[in-house]
Amino acid sequence: MRRRISLPLKLFFIVFAFVLSCIVLISQLSYRYVQKEIRANDIFYTNQILDKVDQYFTVNFSSFQTILFSVETSLKANIDNPEVIKKQLRELYELNSNYVSNIYLIKNDLSILGGSTPTRIFDEPLSEREPLFEAADKNRRTTFVSNPYKSKYSGWTVTMVRYLNGAPFPMAIAVDLDLNAMEETLFKINKQEQMNLALITASGKIIAGFSENKGPLNNQDHTFSIGETSAEQILDTTETSFQLHTKDGIPVTLLKKPMEKFNWTIISINDESRLKAALSRLETYYFELLAAGLLLSLFISFFIAKYIRTPLYALKTKMKRVEQGILTTTITINRNDEFGDLSRAFDRMLQQIVELIRRVELHNELERKLEIQVLQSQINPHFLYNTLGSISNVIRLGQIEKVDVVIGSLISLLEYGIEDASEKVTLHQELRNVSDYIEIQNIRYNRNFQLIEHIEAGLLDFPVFRMLLQPLVENSIFHGYNGGGIEGPITIHAYREGGIVIIEVVDQGEGIPANKIKHILESEPSDVEAKRKRIGLKNIHGRIRLHYGEQFGLQIISIPKEITRVRALFPAGLYKGDA
Repeated sequence: MRRRISLPLKLFFIVFAFVLSCIVLISQLSYRYVQKEIRANDIFYTNQILDKVDQYFTVNFSSFQTILFSVETSLKANIDNPEVIKKQLRELYELNSNYVSNIYLIKNDLSILGGSTPTRIFDEPLSEREPLFEAADKNRRTTFVSNPYKSKYSGWTVTMVRYLNGAPFPMAIAVDLDLNAMEETLFKINKQEQMNLALITASGKIIAGFSENKGPLNNQDHTFSIGETSAEQILDTTETSFQLHTKDGIPVTLLKKPMEKFNWTIISINDESRLKAALSRLETYYFELLAAGLLLSLFISFFIAKYIRTPLYALKTKMKRVEQGILTTTITINRNDEFGDLSRAFDRMLQQIVELIRRVELHNELERKLEIQVLQSQINPHFLYNTLGSISNVIRLGQIEKVDVVIGSLISLLEYGIEDASEKVTLHQELRNVSDYIEIQNIRYNRNFQLIEHIEAGLLDFPVFRMLLQPLVENSIFHGYNGGGIEGPITIHAYREGGIVIIEVVDQGEGIPANKIKHILESEPSDVEAKRKRIGLKNIHGRIRLHYGEQFGLQIISIPKEITRVRALFPAGLYKGDA
């Protein structure tokens, strides 16, 4: 047989699964939300860094412009004194050597007056200066910024050049930027912020930046690509933030920002290492939260299951004892909830069952006593003795014609009386039995007790108890007519009134005092009645009430010296087939 799982255990698993699922779901949603927020904050933070880098180079651009204007002003004042110009160039270079590789004048023959030590010595014309001089000559009112190139004396550099207006012969002022210094600055930012920044020209050339650990980059000849996407393609897109994949399929996030002063672009490539580090710490917390959730789920599930199990098992124990027949079992559940209500209702039900059983036992015992009393009275020795004595008197007086009447009535009474007392009979059968009884009493007392019947149509077949009317008629003769001392009519009525059938026996004898009427249906039979084994009115009253309810039974209405009515009340619904 398949083993049944108990309700508390089922409840434990259900609550455990529900609570743990909620915790996992909330944790997962929280994790995803925090992951999204970290990613968004990372992009925001990176954009902030890009803005700071842009501001830094904007300030540098202004510084370089200031250098150019300073040289221009100084040269105009000392154009005829080369030594003073050389000295001023050297001082300006030494003052700004952290940011520039050289400060110099380019003459129209491409020779120079340089501020750095090598160019003070080697000032011969170089062809690399020709594009710079031509650009300055074409844009005499603005500052020209070159693309990065390899300079003989300044190395990998970018030159800012400005034409010297008002000079006696064509010349330009040039400043070579120290890209290595710029790159070192970007490397510091990359290291501190775990970023990968670089300055890119409009043609995709790397001016400075990108850490030594290039990661997703493919560097070739100062340019780069990410996977299948080249630097030119990256710069051509209008988006400032997008995702790319390396040749190994690793996703990277790229952010770019055009610089305000230079025609350059700041690019940040994030391979999510910083994000992964943050998420790694978050995952540790996430698993700790899951472990705590697991323990919390177990605790809550155990607590709820125990909260249900204790009263449930108490009720189960109580029911098992009741099943074993122990109706007086008491297991108190002192709780102000549904289990407490159920326990108290169960206790009340047990009390009602015990009370009902007690009442049924009393009912059965009372019914048994009443039926035994009827059986005992059915063959009444005293009545039989009197009847036989009456027959003897009739014969002695020579009234032979009455003998057959008495014997016939006695035989009918005896045959009727030995039947089952619990069996119901029709009202017609009871009337016939009462008629035989009156015949005997008339001869016995030498009186004329006239029997009058007023029966409503259809009630002759109404079912009644066996020996219902004889005790009522006997009561009329014995009490109403002083035991045959006086004579008078005995009238039997049967009629319907509402939902009740009323059968009443009426005599016009002595009557019953009002103070005794209510005691007749409640008191025990007297010793005389017990010896005579009569069926008392209380017996009739009790039998009717036992069978049909408290609202039915006998009613006694009496006016002393005038009339007495004894009514038997039955439910009218008995008429259909109950007999």
